Amino acid sequence: MTSNERLAQLTAERFEGLPRSCGNSVDPGVVTAADWRDWSRNETSVDQARIEDYLDRFPLAGKRILHVGIGNSSLARKFSDRVGEIVGISIDPPELARAQSLGLANYPTVERNKYAGLGLDIEGPFDFIIDNNVTSACCCLTHLLGLLDGYRERLAPGGQILTDREGLGWIPQAAGLNPRWRFTLEDLASVAELAGLSAEPIGANLVTLSCGGRSTPTAGARSASLVRRGAKALSRRAKRLRPRR
Repeated sequence: MTSNERLAQLTAERFEGLPRSCGNSVDPGVVTAADWRDWSRNETSVDQARIEDYLDRFPLAGKRILHVGIGNSSLARKFSDRVGEIVGISIDPPELARAQSLGLANYPTVERNKYAGLGLDIEGPFDFIIDNNVTSACCCLTHLLGLLDGYRERLAPGGQILTDREGLGWIPQAAGLNPRWRFTLEDLASVAELAGLSAEPIGANLVTLSCGGRSTPTAGARSASLVRRGAKALSRRAKRLRPRR
């Protein structure tokens, strides 16, 4: 059975409410009001924060990260001094402008519609690909499969794609998006399998996709992460207790 035949079968069996192909090869995806997409000045979302906390448990020296949908660039601000490079992509100019204003030498950013293909200028391999909102603005299963194919092609050996159940299920109200794009882990796993990726839950919320043999946090890196988080908690507590003048 060809990949197209397998996708047609999957559409009929599991995704009856979603189009198999949208026919738009120029500007796929669903683009509506910018105010639900632009996260450049918003607080880091809960699901993105969970992904960043998990990433913090790894030894990151020399690693490359692809961050898809850079939002307020919290990931780059937190990890740029610990990694080799973070490549960020976004469809929203305000997010790109915010990223460029940080002046981080190892944080190149590109305006890109991920469903139209990542492009030849975004070169792998990447040790981590971060995308906490894989499906909500998607147009069809063909472009979703193409996106996952592009991610797989750019994964380093032992690399992984990180997302979160909350992001998978996020459909902004009144955004004109098909509510069937609220994916479960099982939904994502069924499409990822066609792209040669395996889906695995990490705890109650996180989801990782890999080609098998993904890296896992080391004991030393986990201990260092606990120390960093403890120091931040103490700093926040000290600020709250500081007398006001």
